[in-house]
Formats: sequence, C-alpha cells, structure tokens
Amino acid sequence: CSFVEGVCPLRCDSFDIECYVIDNNGFVLISKQRSAAGRFFGETDGSVMTTLIQMGMFKRVSLFDYQAMCKTNFHSVSSARPLLSSFYALASTFKWFLSNLLLFLLEFNFCSFWHTEHFADAYAPKKKWNILQPCDTEYPSFIYEPSVKETNSIIKCGRCQKMFVVQQVPESNLLMLVVQGDCDCSRQYPPITLEPREVKYILLMCCFM
Repeated sequence: CSFVEGVCPLRCDSFDIECYVIDNNGFVLISKQRSAAGRFFGETDGSVMTTLIQMGMFKRVSLFDYQAMCKTNFHSVSSARPLLSSFYALASTFKWFLSNLLLFLLEFNFCSFWHTEHFADAYAPKKKWNILQPCDTEYPSFIYEPSVKETNSIIKCGRCQKMFVVQQVPESNLLMLVVQGDCDCSRQYPPITLEPREVKYILLMCCFM
C-alpha cells in the first residue's frame, strides 16, 4: 500500500496473513512462525518461491563442493565388477561360514552338560554403518535480482488462490514478503530444497589408430 491509498487494510497480525523478511539468498530472517526463521523460504512456501523464480526476481545458481563426502554405492555399474563376481561370491560364502562357526563356538555352553537348568542366549546387536567416500556435489543457490524492486502475483491452487506482495526494504538487501496464508498450494507446488546431489563424471575412452 502506498501513502496515496491511505491506511493499508493488510496487517501482519491477521491470522490469514503471513509476513516474512528474507535476505538476498532467500533465507527467512523474520517470520510469525518460529520454525521458518533461518530456513530457506522455498522450503516453507514452494509456490511463492517458484513464482518469484519464474518472474525473474530470484535466479538459480549452481554451486559445487569438491571436498564433500558421499555414501558408498555398493551397486556398482563398473564393467570390471562382473569379472570378479565369482570371487566375491566365494569370499562372501567363506566369510559367512567362518562368522557362523565363530558364533557357534562363542554361544556353545559347555557347562550345560552339568547344569542343564541354566541357559543363556546372547545376541550381538547388528549395526549398520554408512561408509563414506570423497566425492563432488552440486547444490543450488538463489540470488535476488536487485533490478526488481517490487512485484505481486496471484497463484491459482485448485479451489483457492494465493496472493502475495513482495517489496525491497530500502537501503538494504532484504525483502518484505506478505503472503495470503489461508490457501494451501503444497500439492501443486512442492517445496524447493537446497539438498546437494553427487556429480557423476563420464570418462570417454577414445581409440586412436
């Protein structure tokens, strides 16, 4: 609302209005919901963030981490894997036999021959460890386009529609975002997350005559 229009009818203390202050990377600094503070706004409201990206107010930038750690993928697609499949089968069979033999010897109670009324079963808890290996990951980042000072739009979500208004806070890199909060658009617009993904490199083998 401008000064010409008079008193603005929208107030952030209304139950159907959500107000956010976000920075130039889309992270929530101030919110009525405590759980939203500090999070990426796309995780809180994917519909508004998707619209802001489509309108050019935010642009997506890919960042890379060359010192990341990823979980080991045991289902390898390497061409050398089938050649060693018989070796792995024999090794796993031998390892299974030894482990079961060792467990049998540990759990076998010689005292049971003399004291048959006392029995004790011991089971070692099985822990599943995630093996990590160095890898390269790519994760998205979003940057505010400062040429767009103000914008608004209406998002249609099935039986309802969501209206929002966003304005740049003067002399800062912050944005004031007012969203109509009584329309749920999570089915049509999933959250936008900043989850990294592993970069797979393809090695091209060339043969020269």
